[in-house]
Amino acid sequence: MSLERDFDQLDKKIDRLLKDKERGIGKEYSAMLKKLRRKLSDFFADYADAEDRLTLQTMQKYDRIEKLNKEIRKLARESYTPIAREIRKGTREALTTSFNESKEAIGAAAGGTIRGTLKDETIQEIMQTPHSGLKLNERLERRRADIVTRIQETLTRGMRDGERYRTMSNRLKEEIERDAPKAERIIRTEAHRVQEEGKRKSVEHAKNQGVVMKKWWKNSQDERVRDKHEHMGDKYSKENAIPVGDDFVNDLTGGKGPAPGQMGVAEDDINCRCVAIYEVVEVE
Repeated sequence: MSLERDFDQLDKKIDRLLKDKERGIGKEYSAMLKKLRRKLSDFFADYADAEDRLTLQTMQKYDRIEKLNKEIRKLARESYTPIAREIRKGTREALTTSFNESKEAIGAAAGGTIRGTLKDETIQEIMQTPHSGLKLNERLERRRADIVTRIQETLTRGMRDGERYRTMSNRLKEEIERDAPKAERIIRTEAHRVQEEGKRKSVEHAKNQGVVMKKWWKNSQDERVRDKHEHMGDKYSKENAIPVGDDFVNDLTGGKGPAPGQMGVAEDDINCRCVAIYEVVEVE
């Protein structure tokens, strides 16, 4: 029995969950910008010249620029902490929701109840499984370090050019607005990976309890689907479903893995929106 409709509903549920997290991430970025602007305003009030310019020459005196960089670095790092928290929380919720909903749907299709839970250590292990070479925590730390560096570079460039507060403040806004979609891309990519892993874990429980299943690759079937994933949808169509223990193999990218988002190649995994659909063949 195909579970396509059930998994479509799961996709929509997790999408709503992620949109809520993205709104939270957006609010945290706005809060970060306000704090940065307030700090920058304080330095302008103390050290700007008569034309309201904060120059590099003035800021290099008495270690002022080192002081500014230190405070900006501390503020940006602290501000990124709740952003990272939202990403971890959303990833965890996507995993547990996927596991529980999939297990229930498979049980209904198989005419019984699938037993089993995800232990906390298993959840942590799944969340920190390296994705395209980096664990989630490593990916978040890289983003945090990158935004801190770019904020400092933006301020230094503004002081070198003798910019007024309004100009420098707008540049800060541009940097923050440029970084926010990158954080959203992390949560979308990671949540997609763990969503597929949650489904796969529920299938493992079902398999161990005598449910024989197959799987096939379904892309998002819109204009944004990458050509190489259209290929995967044709290669592993519903009519060409494979045993749940087999890997999907993308001969166009070299990717190989148990589910979309877990192919081990960035070209396949980043921003992937494809899903694995499972179907019950028989119950032993």
